Amino acid sequence: MNTNVSLEHAVLTGDIVNSSNLLPRDRQKLFETFPRLSAMLRERYPQAVRHDISNFRGDSWQLIIARPEKSLEISLYIRTYLRFAVSERKLDSRIAIGIGEVEFIPENNVSAGYGSAYTASGHLLETLSGSQRMALGFAAPEDSLAHNAAVILVELVDTLVTSWRASQCQAVYWALQGLTQTQIAQRWHPAPIRQPSVSNNISRSAWPTIKRSLIFYEDAITRV
Repeated sequence: MNTNVSLEHAVLTGDIVNSSNLLPRDRQKLFETFPRLSAMLRERYPQAVRHDISNFRGDSWQLIIARPEKSLEISLYIRTYLRFAVSERKLDSRIAIGIGEVEFIPENNVSAGYGSAYTASGHLLETLSGSQRMALGFAAPEDSLAHNAAVILVELVDTLVTSWRASQCQAVYWALQGLTQTQIAQRWHPAPIRQPSVSNNISRSAWPTIKRSLIFYEDAITRV
């Protein structure tokens, strides 16, 4: 069943960095990760994520977000999870956030949908180069404080995330879900660790600053 809409959404279009270098077992695990990630996202963000991630060509994916202000937080959730849970090797994804209208969404294949948010996201992904992993684009860009602040904020968060180790990504992944450091230590993958180790990873990731940035981003996108 297709969903006909005409509201502003965020479309995330992503691909796995250096996917051609993945070992066969890691490629298989990545393929199995997307359905699991979809279920986690829909449980964590039921108002924002109403459709599963569309995974195509094995290393590319797309996600529709009904609440654009949550697009940076959800991007961070996806990226941090992929960085620590899929492979012992450093795995990462590029993510282009496009904000605009979505005209229709095929229920079982969101990548076949259409709208200005799709176009903005797809074009933006093609422009990412070098070490850049995340970027934000609008279907109808404006030279306004809210637009410019949101774009720059994504670039700054991207720079921080790219520098993180897998352990810092895991710490932030759990912190995004509101867990305490003791709870994070207990849920640590693949085995529990001590709370001081969690505290060290939280501190090195600059999580308090990231958390404030997510709040500021939500406010900026809401004002757009």
